[in-house]
Amino acid sequence: MIFHDPEHRLENHFGRVSVDGQRIPYIEWSVSLPAYDEADHLTIKAPWTIGGDGLLASNNKQATRLLTGKDIPLSIGIAERQLIAGIMDEIEYEATMSGEFVRIGGRGKIGRMVERKEIRDLKNRTASSVAQEIFKYHGISNSMVEGTSALIGTYSEGGHGTHSATSNDLNDWELLNWLAEWEGFVVRVVGTKGYFGPHENVPEMKLPPISLLYGRDCEIKGWKRSLSGARDIIVEGRGYKTTGSGKSSKTSEYTAFYPREPKKEDETAIIHKRTMPGHTPEQLKRKVRSVYEELTKHDITVNVFVPRYLELWPDRRVALQGVGYGLSQVFYATQVEYSESMDGVTTEITLSNKIQR
Repeated sequence: MIFHDPEHRLENHFGRVSVDGQRIPYIEWSVSLPAYDEADHLTIKAPWTIGGDGLLASNNKQATRLLTGKDIPLSIGIAERQLIAGIMDEIEYEATMSGEFVRIGGRGKIGRMVERKEIRDLKNRTASSVAQEIFKYHGISNSMVEGTSALIGTYSEGGHGTHSATSNDLNDWELLNWLAEWEGFVVRVVGTKGYFGPHENVPEMKLPPISLLYGRDCEIKGWKRSLSGARDIIVEGRGYKTTGSGKSSKTSEYTAFYPREPKKEDETAIIHKRTMPGHTPEQLKRKVRSVYEELTKHDITVNVFVPRYLELWPDRRVALQGVGYGLSQVFYATQVEYSESMDGVTTEITLSNKIQR
């Protein structure tokens, strides 16, 4: 068993916490930034001044803004880096023996996307134009959108789509992910940064790995390992090619399987379906095999605690060292959580040996 006493190195980083456009004093805060699916969120604990004045106070002279206001903006940053910007979801006032406090919770841009649904006719639009529109509406100014050419109305030809191109049952976040699946893309929204494109082009993926040595740079809070390779898995890849343009465009589809085609009856294998546009039939076969190999690797997830501020975003590669043969390797950050209390700023990272698509 490998064991080290970690060297705690606390640095003088202090967060910038703003509520309703005003910087506020605080006792502690935390920000959680997931790589995909879940919404980014924040919590703030601040002093509550009963009978005083100001945003965090309550008195009998005027209504308490945090209780009566709508869509109150929140943001947290460190130095020049903005970690999260969103709106308040909930607030709780506490009066205890140790003092009076206010707790504020909220979500970032993804939270607002989840709440918004729009009536849209998407048949004659492209995925990239819709992604750009959604990012712009939600104030995601720092966005990267890979251009697409296929019309959304062609996705569902032949009944292959889960949702109609004129369907209004999807919120903005669900719609972005649905479009991304059809294009073989991923969606990332962290702070005011947005990305809609191939996973291999996510900016964080192109940066060199961050090296962390167990016992010197970090602690290990937990490991989890499962052997997904023990399951019978079939990967089905669906490709398509669009010819022509506008209303005269036509789409031809083709499929590939690995390691075998599903049985026509009594199939017990788990079938993972992927949409992979932009590949020739031969390229699709190679891509399907690559996805199969990724799915059947040993699943390893690690929770790492760094007792200082470590600047990274989800999707960044982390080279974890000093934990033993087979475990010391390069992982992908699937969630980053920052927090600050009286002990300083800390960073918690969830790592996976698999790319999160």
